[in-house]
Order: sequence, then C-alpha cells, then structure tokens
Amino acid sequence: MATSSHRTPERARRAKQPVTGVLCLAIALLGVSLLWAESPSRTKTGHGPADAEQGRAIFNGKGLCSTCHGIDGYRDRLPPQLSKNIRDNIEHLSPAPPDLRQAARLTLTTDKQRFESIRHGHLRTAMYPLSKEALSDEEIRALLPYLASIRGTVSPPAVLPEPDTSLRGDAKSGRQLYHELGGCAICHGIEGHVHRRPPMSADLAKRLDALPAPPANLRDPATLKSQNDEDRYHSIKRGHPGTAMYPKTLLRDEDVRDLIAYLATLRETAR
Repeated sequence: MATSSHRTPERARRAKQPVTGVLCLAIALLGVSLLWAESPSRTKTGHGPADAEQGRAIFNGKGLCSTCHGIDGYRDRLPPQLSKNIRDNIEHLSPAPPDLRQAARLTLTTDKQRFESIRHGHLRTAMYPLSKEALSDEEIRALLPYLASIRGTVSPPAVLPEPDTSLRGDAKSGRQLYHELGGCAICHGIEGHVHRRPPMSADLAKRLDALPAPPANLRDPATLKSQNDEDRYHSIKRGHPGTAMYPKTLLRDEDVRDLIAYLATLRETAR
C-alpha cells in the first residue's frame, strides 16, 4: 500500500478538532472495540483458481493475514521480514490464530460468516476489526475463494507478492496524531519524553504508574524492541499482548504511517 500525500477533507476537519481532555480521550480509546463497520449486502464470490490468485496476493500482502496465520496459511511460515519481537508476540497470542488449512477445526462454515469475521473481527482475540479504508468489501470478497483454496478445494497460485515497504507518511500529521487521536502521549509522554505527561486525573496517573510493563522510551533507540518500520507498523496496528499497548482500531493505515514518520524524528533527535 503506497502512502498518499493527498489529505481528505474529513482528515483535515478532524485535524482541526480541539482536544477536550486527556481523560476523556483515554476513555474513548478504551471503547474503540465497540465501533463496527456496516455489514455487507452480499458476500457471494467465485471459487476458481483465477479468483483465488487475487485473494492470495491480499492474504500475503495488504491484508496482513499472513502475519498471524503464516504465508499461504502455513502457521510455521511467518513472513521473513517480521522481527523476533513480533514473532514472540504472535507465538504467545491467546487464543492462538486458527490453522486455516485444518478445515475440520474451523468454526466458521459459510462465506458470509467468514466475511463478517474479517470485517468485524473476533472479540477477545487478536482478530481486530478492519475499516473499509484498510480493506474494502471487494478485497475481502477476493479473500474468500483463496481461503477455500487452502482448505483443499482449489490449488493456490504460485507467485508470492512483494511485501509493502512504503511505511512512512507525514511526520507533521503524525505528531498531531501522537498527541491527540492516537493517545500515544498519555503513556509515552509529550514529544516522547516519558516523564512529561499531559494533564490527567490523579487516578489515571496512578494507573499508569502501576502498569506491569512500563511504556517504552521512544527517544532511546537502544531500549526499543522494534527493529524497523514494518515492526513498528504491526506494533501500532496490533498492539502488544500483556501490556497497555492495545490495537489502535481508530487509526487508518495512513495514520499509522504518519505516526511512524514522527517516531523516526524522536529517535533522530535523541542521537
């Protein structure tokens, strides 16, 4: 997915909205899992080899499915560009991602159910909701014949798409997201200074102090586990199990890329 330099009117409007209070923002962020996209009006798709080819490209590329389910659905074949940190997080997911090649163990029995699962996710699992900006209805429909192919009904195509490497966006927009909608400053501090917290209630500050895993110092590259932009992208999108870093379901892909660009400026300033 290439980063677009064009900012939509909606995005411009949202960037101008004032922040009404960090505590309210924190409460809003904790409720993001309740936001659902509209249900599709149809989920019918073909199941031939040609139909599966497009789905395979999405599964191993833009859809990010292979990050947890493995390349071509082989759970022991995670994408090679993933860092050890991300691999460890996936290994410790509870519940573990289902084996999409073991049809007898899968609980979803229809394409409509599979569509709904991909669009809306599964509560209490790492299968989080996907916005239509991240993956359109047409792209999800294209995934369905490929999922059928790896369950054994159709032979999958042979070509694996190249991974997307254009992960950085606009640092200026990322800075605003960091301090506002992204909510990053609540834990990681203003401008990445972990001890410079934004205004917050005494109760929220006490909860932050009691976190079992302290927030990372984003200005100290030597202490950061994320090794590259791909790693940072997945950390923001999927979060870290066992920490306060939860999946950022309110952020679009382009928002995450903007954050990655801003985080790069924090590390460069610290050098």
